[in-house]
Amino acid sequence: MCVILVCPPEVRPEPGVIQACETANPHGAGVAWREKGKVRWFKNLSAEEVSTLLPELDGELVIHFRWASVGGVDPLLCHPFPIAPDSPLAIEGKATRVLFHNGTWGNWQEGLACLPEGSFEGAVSDTRVMAMLLAGLKETRCLRRIEGRWVVFGAKTTRFYGQWRHWRGMECSNLGFVYELERELRDAARFEGKTGGRRRKKEVVPKQLGLWEESVK
Repeated sequence: MCVILVCPPEVRPEPGVIQACETANPHGAGVAWREKGKVRWFKNLSAEEVSTLLPELDGELVIHFRWASVGGVDPLLCHPFPIAPDSPLAIEGKATRVLFHNGTWGNWQEGLACLPEGSFEGAVSDTRVMAMLLAGLKETRCLRRIEGRWVVFGAKTTRFYGQWRHWRGMECSNLGFVYELERELRDAARFEGKTGGRRRKKEVVPKQLGLWEESVK
């Protein structure tokens, strides 16, 4: 399924949230942020590496955890992809704009056929194909008509397409990871109960397990 978290400057997800995102989407993470008039990105990260990187970054940023579909499991197919005619495959880099996607674009092969022969090299995914196609357009509004949730993260602007959810100050492409977060809390509470913390369990569980209810307010 994948998940995208768009975080304002003053908001950063807790390590437990990041781990839950990875548990639900285990095929590699990527982060993009603004620096010196460009967008920088780093991908093929683990949850632990994301948690270590975030405190070093200022301003708005985007986090993506991948569930592999088109292209299979491949470190180079983690998001984001630079919006460029050849959308280079690189673990880290700089660009004017990058693209993130949650979902699967069903017509990606037709899009691939529109690209000039020999214009790119390496592994292909639906999102990489879209990043190459967008490079030839003045606007990205065509993404409104294409399935999935998209983020065009530029040096000055952030554009959202598709249906998004607001959760804990962030814009999230979906909230599937919240189930993993609840499950981890339940497991922790159950372990406490088995080790003699039954009273503590009764106090903590109702307070902490309102995650899904909180997310739909």
